[in-house]
Amino acid sequence: MRRWACHAVVGAWGVVLLAQPASTSSIVSVPAPEDEPLATIQPVAFEEPAAPEEAQPDEPEPAPEEITQKEPPPKPAPEEPPAPEKAPEPAPRRIEAADLVSGGELLDGSGGFPVLSFGYDDFPSFRSYARAMTRLGARFVVVRRREIVGTVDLETGATGDFVGGSFSPRARDYTGEPGLTPLARAARESFGERAVVMMLVPRRLDAGLFGGLARALVERGERHAGLREIRGRYERGPGGGIRLRLEGAVRRDGTVVPIEALFDLGQIAGAAAV
Repeated sequence: MRRWACHAVVGAWGVVLLAQPASTSSIVSVPAPEDEPLATIQPVAFEEPAAPEEAQPDEPEPAPEEITQKEPPPKPAPEEPPAPEKAPEPAPRRIEAADLVSGGELLDGSGGFPVLSFGYDDFPSFRSYARAMTRLGARFVVVRRREIVGTVDLETGATGDFVGGSFSPRARDYTGEPGLTPLARAARESFGERAVVMMLVPRRLDAGLFGGLARALVERGERHAGLREIRGRYERGPGGGIRLRLEGAVRRDGTVVPIEALFDLGQIAGAAAV
C-alpha cells in the first residue's frame, strides 16, 4: 500500500518533510525552477517502507549427535591351563601263596601284629558294608566272657548256635555301631545282658591281609614290629565287591607315616586256604 505525502518548498532548495514516523524519516533535496512560483505544492509519491519482517524464532541448533557409549567387547577369558591328568588308579596288590603262609603265621602269633583300624564310611550304611562282608563268608557271632556262644543273622536278627569253621582269631568288634543295635538287642534277649555281637571273617581273608600288609610295609622301609596301628578304609569295589585301601601307619613313638596300598578282598578270599 502506498501513501501520498506533501512537502513545502522554501527558497531555492527545499526540505521535504515526510509525514512519517521519525524513526523512518528521510531528507530529499529538490532544485526549484526559476520560473516556477514559490509555494507551489507538488505531490510526491512516497513508498512506505515495508514493515520489518517479524523475527522468526531461531531454529534450535541441531543437537549434537548423541554418542552412543558402546560396551567394550568382552575380553577373552584367560585360558586356564589344562588340569593335570589324574594318575590312573593303581591296580590292587595281588596276594600270593607266600603271603597267605606268612600271614597265617602272624595270625597264630601272640600280639605280634599292629592293631588294624579300618573305617567303612565309603558305604552308605553299616548294613551295606556288612552285607558285602557276609558275601565273602563273614558271620556275626554272639560273644560272652570272651567265648562265642551263638550266632545272629544279619537280615532277620534270628539267633542260633555257633557251629564253628575256619575263622580268623581276630574278631571285628563294632560295639557302639548304631547299625548293629537290632542285632545286639536280639543277642542280649537270647544270651543275657553281657552278650555282645562281633564279626568273624574267614581265616584265609585275614591271613592274606596280614601277609600282604607286612610285605607292603617292608617295601616302604617299615617293619610291622615297629608299628602300633595300621589305618585304612574299606571301599566298594566293582560288581558289589569290597576293597581295602591302606592309608598310613602309626609308629610306636607316635609318628604317623603315610603308606598307600590297595587290596581286593574278593581276590584274597578266593585264594587257596592255608
